[in-house]
Formats: sequence, C-alpha cells, structure tokens
Amino acid sequence: MKETKHTKKQTKGALTREKIVQTARNLFYRKGYDATSTATIAKEVGVSEAALYKYFKGKMKLLLATVKPERLDFKEENEYLLLSDQELLHVWVEELVDTVFYNRLQYSILFIESPKHPELSEQYIANIHSMSFADKELMKRMDEGKLPKLDLILFQVGIIGSLLAMVTHKRIYDHTLCLDQIPTDIRQTLIGIVEGKLFN
Repeated sequence: MKETKHTKKQTKGALTREKIVQTARNLFYRKGYDATSTATIAKEVGVSEAALYKYFKGKMKLLLATVKPERLDFKEENEYLLLSDQELLHVWVEELVDTVFYNRLQYSILFIESPKHPELSEQYIANIHSMSFADKELMKRMDEGKLPKLDLILFQVGIIGSLLAMVTHKRIYDHTLCLDQIPTDIRQTLIGIVEGKLFN
C-alpha cells in the first residue's frame, strides 16, 4: 500500500512538471520569454509560484526544459551501416525534418530566445543536444573521407532555420493550412537542397 501511494505521488508530480513545461512552452512561444512571468505560468497551470520553483530552480531552467525536443523512433543503429552514402544522406535529412517538425515549438523558442539569451544555446548544446544514429554514421563517414567534411551542427541549424521559416511563410499565406504533418513541398525542397537535386 505504501508503494502504491508513493507511485501515485510520483505520477502526480511528473504530470504537474509536464503541465508546467507545456504551459511555459506555449507562453514562451506566443509571448516570448522576457514577457512571460513565472507568476503567469503558475496561474495558468493552477499551482502557486512557490510550487513551480520546487520543480524548476529558476526561470532559465524552465526555459531550457521547454526547448528539449522529444526523440522520435527511427531505425536501429546497425541499419545505418547498410545504407549507401546517398541513402544515408537522404535518411538523415528526412529524420531531421521529421524531428524538427514534430518539435517545432521547441526549436522556434530556441531560435527566438538564443540571440537574447546566449546561455540558452550554450546549455542546450552542453546538456540536451545529442547525436542521432544517422548523425554518428555521417560523422564516421566524413572522418573516413567517404563524405565531404563539414560542421554538422551548423548544417543542422541551417536546415532547422529553413524549415521553421518555410512553415511560418506557408501559415501566413494559407490560413487553411493543416499542420498535422509536414507539407510535402517543404519536405521535398529541403531534401532537394541537401541532396543537390533542386535543378537536376
């Protein structure tokens, strides 16, 4: 019985923490980090500001939690070894596009707030960013000289920024746009850019 109560308490705590993160994410995205107070977040969640600080030691810690992307399941690690260089590049950009699109609020906040709060970007790289299996295989082939060497993080930043800008553009000019899935033209354009096939 003791264990059940403890488990329920843990679950309630985890749910509250998740609600704080989701509420803060939506507010930071809509209003911006500086314009959103912890009091506002706490009020929308339905907890006291003191309770919010039990979960997050400061507002910057909460901001960092709001930009943490959810990982999507793709292939097993050994499957990437079997891909040709061209197939690997194609799979890599497909997975990056899907991950960013699924986590577009997180990446939007990261892109908007990092210039004003460089520590956010630094902490993101140090504590949250991790290489995918496709990233690792690409890096390995670059190190082996099979693919041209480039700054993979910088390359990813370019694709992420392009994707977010394209989605914003389409939303502005097409108010009926449904964003349940990534628009096909955006996906094809980004893949075409990376693979160098746009004008072939």
